[in-house]
Order: sequence, then structure tokens, then C-alpha cells
Amino acid sequence: MATSQDSTTSADRVDDDELIDLVPTMQFERDHSDDPRPGVANLAAGSMGSLTGEVQTLRRSRLGAAATFLAVAYGVIFLWILFGSGADGWLVWTLMGSRCVLAAGIAFVLMSRAALPTSQLRVLEYALFGGITLILMIAQYQVNLDLMRSGDALGTIAYMKNGVIQMFTLMILYGMFIPNPPRITAKVVLTMALAPVISFVLLVENEEVSSVVDQLRTSEQVGSNVLFLLIGAALAVYGSHVLTGLRVELHQAQKFGKYQLGKQIGVGGMGEVYLAEHQMLKRPCALKLIKAEAGTDPITLARFEREVQSAAQLSHPNTIEIFDYGHTDDGTFYYVMEYLQGMSLADLVRVHGPLPAARVIYLMRQVCAGLAEAHGLGLVHRDLKPANIFIAVRGGEFDVAKVLDFGLVKLTKDADSSSALTGEYTVSGTPLFMAPEQAAGAKDLDARADVYALGAILYYMLTGQPPFQAEAVIQVMIAHARDPVVPPSVLVPSIPKDLEQIVIHSLGKKPEDRYQDVKAMGKALASCSDALAWNDELAEQWWTEVAKTEIVL
Repeated sequence: MATSQDSTTSADRVDDDELIDLVPTMQFERDHSDDPRPGVANLAAGSMGSLTGEVQTLRRSRLGAAATFLAVAYGVIFLWILFGSGADGWLVWTLMGSRCVLAAGIAFVLMSRAALPTSQLRVLEYALFGGITLILMIAQYQVNLDLMRSGDALGTIAYMKNGVIQMFTLMILYGMFIPNPPRITAKVVLTMALAPVISFVLLVENEEVSSVVDQLRTSEQVGSNVLFLLIGAALAVYGSHVLTGLRVELHQAQKFGKYQLGKQIGVGGMGEVYLAEHQMLKRPCALKLIKAEAGTDPITLARFEREVQSAAQLSHPNTIEIFDYGHTDDGTFYYVMEYLQGMSLADLVRVHGPLPAARVIYLMRQVCAGLAEAHGLGLVHRDLKPANIFIAVRGGEFDVAKVLDFGLVKLTKDADSSSALTGEYTVSGTPLFMAPEQAAGAKDLDARADVYALGAILYYMLTGQPPFQAEAVIQVMIAHARDPVVPPSVLVPSIPKDLEQIVIHSLGKKPEDRYQDVKAMGKALASCSDALAWNDELAEQWWTEVAKTEIVL
């Protein structure tokens, strides 16, 4: 018996860890605003995907790294001067120590969680590099003045060269670390390059040390220092130009048609999922694309395209909505779907444990309603599992169930095209939630296979574990076909009897032993004694009070 690549299988063991989906399509995001709804600030119009926003984030991290580097470097030099070099004088210690303190203070502010707009980042940027430049200029003037007063011409020349080297390093650091257009970088580094020159001019104008100044005015001394500073400025500007170009190219490379790619929010066997934004509408969405290594597999591409076409036919609010479909110039296929805030059913149970019966009924009735439309169009999902049911906060409503991932859908109204994508005697699906006839590789699957999967999902929601577990995949499949299911009330005694009967009936070994369609299953759920015990108000309370403390990125 062959197993397709889409099966959630393990060669050695099938246990609770496999309940965590390999394709976590969308995750629950939270912001830190006062709005109790998850992720409201994160999805503000135009908040994602712009190059300006990317540079803003990069500026803060790079500026923080530069400040930290300078704080450490100046700290080491200060200690070396204080204990190792033999240099003395409060002026040298103070000037070097002040640079260390300035850089450390700015690094501390940047590493904090405080929100900093662009204007404040600019102030910190100029405070760091402008402050260090000013201190360096003061040091060059005062220390060189003392050396010249003592008649130490060689010491003066050496200290001037030391200042030029420091400024050269500072300019390169600015050009390479701080994301700015080349023209802004040029203005800043050329201003920095003037600092040693200004210090020298002030010394030249000081009549007190005129006897030593004559030895410093040689074209060799002045010219080499100025040339070195100009080279440093040119390298900084060129580095800024190259890095700016690379950032623009990367930003452009992250565009898929009309969509700007954001962070990755899911990865699995068939593709990857990214948070994206429509460039004109500024609408957040989820973009799914085929992995590069899978792009050469015609069956994978056909399944991917079928998933789009199948899901695009559906308009029920409890199934994922498809917005767009296309491919890039390099042949990468992608489609765009609605972006959901919340968490998968697998994550919900894994984090919070088994759900109360009333909430289980509330959610599963929505799932049945969404699948009823799909089944009516001849679509059998075949891969229903907790990870493919998403519990969302959407449009001000809470606990909105969404059926995801129609990649293994079977077209019962066009059996030839469906079987061509799976192959004869091939098993596709997830063994922990797979109907017996599906595990046996039956070619005539119908909607009752999905009913069985929903029964297994109900079992998982109520108990926190699937109905059958074993050491190997084949043992799980055999158990689905042969073994009687342990009543869920054995594991959780508080489960109502009427709901337990629905679970047992849905898990009938033969298709004719189950509910014959999801509509019948939904009606049975609606008749349970706890059917009205969970509502919109309780759902909103849970999300705002329980899930409020979580940040799942």
C-alpha cells in the first residue's frame, strides 16, 4: 500500500506530537494596543510591506548595533588607557569615558521596548554620531594643544593621525550600518570629516603654539590627513549606495504580482504561507506558494491548482475565501486568501486542553455548514484534521470556524480527474483522522469520509486526543477499520451522553453506519442539550480574557 507525500505519517511512531500541523497556515497575532481584539494595530492600512517601514525597523536595529559596538569599543579603550597604557590626565579619561557613556546610553534606549518614531530615531542617530564627532574634535584640540605647549611635535602628529583614523572608522561605520540614501550619508560623513580639519585650523590660529604649528603645516602632513578623510567619506557613501540598492532589490523581489510579501507564517509539504498586502487596497491577506523544490513535480502543481479552483467555488463564511491566483516570472505559483486572526483547532486544544461540550457544538456546527456547501458541489475534503480547522476572530465576531486546505480535495463529480492526481491504490490524508475506507485506498470516497473525520475531530476536541493511537501508521489505519472506539466519556466523564452518541455514530466503521451527510450531523448537534449554552458573548469573553495574554507569532 503506497502512501502519498501529503500523508501526515511517521516511520516509527504516531503520537500526540503529530497533531501539530505541518502546515500552520495562519497564526494568532496580538498587538500591545488598548483594543482588546487580537492584532488590530498590526493590520492598520499600509502598515506592512512598504520599503519605508522596512527601513524604519532596520534603522533601529542597526543603530542599536552601532551604539553597542561603539560603547564596547570605547569602554575597552578607556580601560586600556586607565590601567594599561600609562597615559594620565583627567582630560583624556573624561573624553574617552564620555564617548563610552554616550554610546551606551543610546544603545540602552534603542534596545528597550519603547516605541520610537522616525523623528526620534533620527535624533538618536545624530546624537550618537554627532556627539562622538564633537567629543573627538574637542579631544583633538585640547590634547594636541597640551602636546604642542610642551613642544612635542611628533606626539602631536601621532595624535592627529590617531584622530583621523578614528574618524575614518566612524564614517565607515555610519555608511555601512545606518540605512540612508547616499545623498544623506554624504552630508553626514562630510560633516564628520570636517571635525579633524576644524580642530587643526583652530590650533593653527592659536598664537600660543605658533612655533610648533610651522612643523605641522607641511603639505605632506596636511595632505595625507585630508586625503585619508576623503577616502573614508567616499567609501561610506559608496557603501550606502550599494546597500540601499540591495534593499530596494530585495523589496521588489518580495512582490508577487500586486502583493507585497511579509513574514512567513506557515510552511508545509505543498507550500509556504506568507503574510502579504495588496499594494493598492492595503488589505492584509495570506499568500500561499509552491516551494521551489516542489515546483517541478507536475502532480504537486496540479494539486495546488486544483486547491485554488476548488476553494474558489466556495462562498460559505465558514470556508477560507480565495482572492487571487497567479505566478511569477520564474514560474512560482501562488494564490491569495483571506488573512485570519486566531489559531488552529490543533493549537487551541494543545494549549488550552479539551473544550467544553457547548463550545465544541458551537464550532462543529459551523464546520458542518461550511462543508455542506463543498459536498453539494461534489467536493470531498479528505484531509480534515484539527490543524485544518481555524478558529478565527473576524469582523468583530469571535469563534468563527474556517475550513482550510483543500489540497487533497476529491472531485466526486469528475472521478477521472480526481484519481489522476492521487494514483491507483494510493492513500492520501492524515491517518489519525482518516476514515477506514480512505485508509484502504477506496476510489469511490464520498462525503461520508469527511463525516468520519469530523467524528474523530469531535473526539479530539472533547478529550484532547484522537480516537486511535498506535506505534506505527499502519496500526492506526487498522484500528480505524477494526477496533471499537473507546467512548470519550471514559476519558472525560463530564461529556454529555447526547453529544457522545453523535461522536460514536460519526465514527461508524462502514459509511452506511454514519450520518449520511454533514447536514444531518449538524442537525443532530443542534438538538443537543448544550447546543445553546455557548454564544457570541461567551466567545468574545474567552478571546478577550483568556487569549488576551497570548502572543503566537
